[in-house]
Amino acid sequence: MKKILFVVTLMLTLVAGTLAHATEITFWAMNNAPSDVHIAWMNQKAAEFEAKTGIKVVFEEIGWGDGPRIMNAIITGEGAHVFQLGTTWNPEYAATGGLVEIDINEFGGADKFFAANLESTILDGKYYGVPWFAETRVLFYNTEMFEQAGVRPPQTYEQLIKVGKELIKVHGEGKAIATAGTNAWDLIHNWAIILWAHGGDMLNEDNTAAVFNSPAGVAAMDYWVSLVQLGLADKACAEYNQPQADAAFINGDAAMAFMGPWNIADIEHDNPGLKYSIVEPPAGPYGRASFSGGSNLAIRNNASKEEIRAAIEWVKFLVSDDVLADYTKNLTKMIPANKAALEDPYYDNELWQTFITTLSYATAYPAIPEWGPIEGVIQTNFGNVLSDFVNGTFDDKTSKGYLDAAVAEVNAILSK
Repeated sequence: MKKILFVVTLMLTLVAGTLAHATEITFWAMNNAPSDVHIAWMNQKAAEFEAKTGIKVVFEEIGWGDGPRIMNAIITGEGAHVFQLGTTWNPEYAATGGLVEIDINEFGGADKFFAANLESTILDGKYYGVPWFAETRVLFYNTEMFEQAGVRPPQTYEQLIKVGKELIKVHGEGKAIATAGTNAWDLIHNWAIILWAHGGDMLNEDNTAAVFNSPAGVAAMDYWVSLVQLGLADKACAEYNQPQADAAFINGDAAMAFMGPWNIADIEHDNPGLKYSIVEPPAGPYGRASFSGGSNLAIRNNASKEEIRAAIEWVKFLVSDDVLADYTKNLTKMIPANKAALEDPYYDNELWQTFITTLSYATAYPAIPEWGPIEGVIQTNFGNVLSDFVNGTFDDKTSKGYLDAAVAEVNAILSK
């Protein structure tokens, strides 16, 4: 009898052990690097994680257009357990009630992450994501073109105009700077940097009303248009998407461009011989400013306790110092949102320190569920300003008119 009980107990123990190590979760992330190396890296890390924990992770690469698919997974409980969310997406998805509330202390505490990125995970004082990697915008410049024109990188927006005029004397009209235009999905980021440097803001302090049609907002929009108006940027820039603007700089056709850390990988791949450097964004009347973006990792709560626990362990693994440093320096060229990962020697140089310094004062958009549609409204009206310029109908009232229209639409969204 004792022998039978021992066998039964042993079998139950083995079954329980098998179940404990049989948890499988699915992870969705965007193509943050070329797909061939990105998928291979993720699968390798998933295998390492499984060897350590017994948790199997199935990785699937998705696109930035798959937001509805993520939302469907949250609602139905089918699909990814863990997914990448852009920082501006996080509050909207958290507002559905479908994300797991995070104990940030389990991930090293709030001080472990850049403040702007951590803020994007918060809704009503609670965390619903973990910062993964960060990005910000700085001014890239072609050192050869600058030397030939006898100019130095601009430190203010006024200087940028003066430097630009000297550059086009030597290199020709439209060669000073490459800018994004009507076809850029992230056009708003470029304007926001100048808006903040001029003392403006998107919304009021309690996020109940839009204020970006202020004199600072108008000045920032007029400034962006003036880069093309004055011949510093090519006329085609008024309709460029962001990759076209980036390519103009990377190919050596423009002396300056506002770009992000991921563009370092583009330069290494497309034009490794390019002689360039970077500086912090120019200062406006209220100092320097930049945009803080990036991505977080979130977990859906429409899952079993075992799956949620497994998902938490997977996120811990991805944001750990060494794994995250490996991911950002070798694949994405983004900035680790976990500040400890920046202790890797790879980041100990002037180029990366410029990005890190800029990120320390960069501003994130308001962390509210309504930000997605609000951003769309601003984007559309900024595009309208540039379209009027292309059509020859732009005047000194154009920017103010479209910003007023955008404010009315945004206030309607906020009042719902």
